[in-house]
Amino acid sequence: MNKKYGVYICTGCGIGEALNVEKLSAVPKEEGVGIVKTHPFLCGKEGLELLKQDIAGEGVNSLVIGACSRRVNFDIFRFDNCLVDRVNLREQVVWTHPSTKKAGEEGGIDHIQMMAEDYLKMGVIKIQKITLPEPYKLDAFCRKILVIGGGIAGISAAMDAAKAGYEITIVEKESSLGGYAAKVRKQLPVENPFENIIPPVISDRIKELESLPGITVKTNTIVARIAGQPGDFTVTLKKPGENIEFDVPF
Repeated sequence: MNKKYGVYICTGCGIGEALNVEKLSAVPKEEGVGIVKTHPFLCGKEGLELLKQDIAGEGVNSLVIGACSRRVNFDIFRFDNCLVDRVNLREQVVWTHPSTKKAGEEGGIDHIQMMAEDYLKMGVIKIQKITLPEPYKLDAFCRKILVIGGGIAGISAAMDAAKAGYEITIVEKESSLGGYAAKVRKQLPVENPFENIIPPVISDRIKELESLPGITVKTNTIVARIAGQPGDFTVTLKKPGENIEFDVPF
């Protein structure tokens, strides 16, 4: 990323009255920043237009904004493909450390001015050292799905995913699919006329699942270990009661 820096100082909310903005603007220039601008209302329409014009016209992609806390207006000062650092001159400087001097007054040491200059310099150095994060993308995204549990929910999930074109493995710790629904003799009706109880529909769902291509059913099986990351998991299966190397010792 070829960086082009811009420092923007808001003079609103009492910042311009408490600080010598001219001296403050000289700090980024000492660090090699060519574009340093001030505005009385940076988060307003005209202030944002100033920032957007410099991004589009001047090629600025690394911005230091000396204004209010980063906890506010975070959605306003957000620009695509740009680095933005917020220097809190309002809450952390002028509002919490009232100066005994007036802005521009000669003589003595203005500790508030020094603090603001130090914060702004830290913001400039920070923006010089950071880079835009690069997203990590898998070379190949795995299209296999593991469904844990062969009850009615697991069966429905496996069937829907298989119909969407994924390769499915469904794992059930019992000797057969169905879960609790396979143990009941009758159930409430699921369609009109809703008058009499009916045989469990789970058996029909199991038959439909077994007829679908791309579904592997593993009964009497549990998950022993899951490693990896989303889209690239490695899963180890075992039989209930079986001891393998991934078991946690007691």
